[in-house]
Amino acid sequence: MIRAIANKRIDLTDSEYKVYNEISNMVGKSEFFDLFDTDDNGKIKSVFPPIDKQVSMVVVYFLFNVMINQRVRAFDSLISDVNYIKEKIDKTEV
Repeated sequence: MIRAIANKRIDLTDSEYKVYNEISNMVGKSEFFDLFDTDDNGKIKSVFPPIDKQVSMVVVYFLFNVMINQRVRAFDSLISDVNYIKEKIDKTEV
């Protein structure tokens, strides 16, 4: 589901959003600003901790984790599509 974090669209599961809320309550929502970039679909394109500002490692780790999870979900969806097409082809070859 698309959510808003640091004035950016980001695709988060409910459990990821719950963790975000726990982290932001602990360190503050301002820690997430100017830390990552997303595309129009809410996928994290890059995480870049600023040089001139200290950022909690839990925030950086969380964003990296979400970025990896988004890519794993995309691969899983692609593999499911390929398996579905393969099953259709197998049925038509009879």
